[in-house]
Amino acid sequence: MRTQEMSRDGLGQLLNAPLLYRSQVGVFLLRVGVALLILCHGWSKLVILLAGEGGGWMDPLGIGSAPSLALCVFAEFFCGVAVLVGFFTRAASFVLVINFWVAVFVYGREAAWPQNELPLLYMICFAALIGTGSGPLALDRVFTRRFNEQGTSPLAP
Repeated sequence: MRTQEMSRDGLGQLLNAPLLYRSQVGVFLLRVGVALLILCHGWSKLVILLAGEGGGWMDPLGIGSAPSLALCVFAEFFCGVAVLVGFFTRAASFVLVINFWVAVFVYGREAAWPQNELPLLYMICFAALIGTGSGPLALDRVFTRRFNEQGTSPLAP
């Protein structure tokens, strides 16, 4: 099925499209949706870091409050932007999985279930993106095509 045919008939055509097209839409929605949500968390932490108020931040790894906050900002904001645009999606998702693993199993290991539910959900979504990659509508695809024309491919699709 060609893209022009799909766009002509809309959602009904997409639902009847081959599994490959539907899964690509699913990966795109997962990638963009979870990235937008995590950017909200990352933005608030970036504001705290830039205001110099990171001294009271949690220190689950024992490296200091400000470095712990900086690592969270890197993961949730900068890696979130990378996932959003589909640039090094697997690597950025890996960093985010580690970030949420620390949130659940180091910082929140004695917490009740509801406190760990959201970080676990984020961790599962980003783990899924490690497996699927960025999908077809991403910067990774642009770079992959360019390098494939030259005979090398440093980015996985």
